[in-house]
Amino acid sequence: MARPYSKLLLGLWVLTGLACGRRGPLELPPGREPMAVEGLTASQRGGSVILEWANPVKAVSGHPLAGLETIEVWVFDRGLPVGGRPPGPAEVEKQARRARRISKEEFEQFRKNTGDEAAVMAFAFGLDTGSAAPKSLAFSVRVLDRKKRASDFSTPASLHIRVCPNPPQAGEARVFPDFIEVRWAPPEANVDGSRPASVGGYAVYRYDGDGPQRKLTLLPADRFSFEDRDFEFGKAYIYSVRAVAAGTDGAVESGDSGALKTVPRDVFPPAAPAGLAVLAGEGLVSLSWRPATDRDLDGYRVWRKEAGSAAFVRLGPGLVRENTFTDRTAEKSISYVYAVSAVDLSANESPKSESGTVVVKGARP
Repeated sequence: MARPYSKLLLGLWVLTGLACGRRGPLELPPGREPMAVEGLTASQRGGSVILEWANPVKAVSGHPLAGLETIEVWVFDRGLPVGGRPPGPAEVEKQARRARRISKEEFEQFRKNTGDEAAVMAFAFGLDTGSAAPKSLAFSVRVLDRKKRASDFSTPASLHIRVCPNPPQAGEARVFPDFIEVRWAPPEANVDGSRPASVGGYAVYRYDGDGPQRKLTLLPADRFSFEDRDFEFGKAYIYSVRAVAAGTDGAVESGDSGALKTVPRDVFPPAAPAGLAVLAGEGLVSLSWRPATDRDLDGYRVWRKEAGSAAFVRLGPGLVRENTFTDRTAEKSISYVYAVSAVDLSANESPKSESGTVVVKGARP
């Protein structure tokens, strides 16, 4: 396939060759135009097509590219040989419905955000969802360097457009001790306006502040809520939900619902310790209880009061790390009531355990 700039160079050689009497073919420089983009894929998301590809970093000659100036996304109704040879310029111009060029400013912003000119690019192409709109589309991409030299067109990627539901309606994100509950309401219609919405389930996504969204649902959820149990208190999360088109394998999803933002705070006290056993010895009292199972347990506090008193008094200034305690400050022949509470890493304290009453034997050491 002869390239436009190659034809121009050849024409100049004919003119200069006649002028100077030089004979023999002109040695044209090896291809300085960019290599074609690779890995072009197309997927539908609601009323948009998401295109992804990797930009070239070398020219056809194998030399590094100085940089890219323009990226062109070409859209076709149908008829291109997908998976075969890349289309030629004449074929593209003849069959393309329209071209969407990614400007230098857009590309520079992408490169600034990713720090990599060759990173995989993602581009959303809005669909015409009317009844007369084409049901199949094909796409091809080419790039131009800073001297306007164009690459070959990429191997096309095709897509069959499906009836897809509108995004769900965002509800709320509620924080519980062991999970964050994400709730939403179903969409009422499809992107083409037809009703009811053709929904086969829901996909829940979470953004943690860096990187792409993380999909939390391995299979489409069949309810209007989801429990996220893999989270940390104090960390910000943003949830969104997509409706999955009915009758598909889950690959066709709607756009994102409204964002649900939350920073879960630990305001939940641990459970009260259970199984308190109190045993009086010679000049001391031994206490033991079943270990707490709270994942954020920090320790325990031991409490004591004389029988008949209203208020407990805390024993010791710090937390008890084990599930046993020995009180050597109890007075002989006095009836004492003991209790234990649990404290978590956020300083939330549980209710006191069931109490135990004893009378100290013998003299105080």
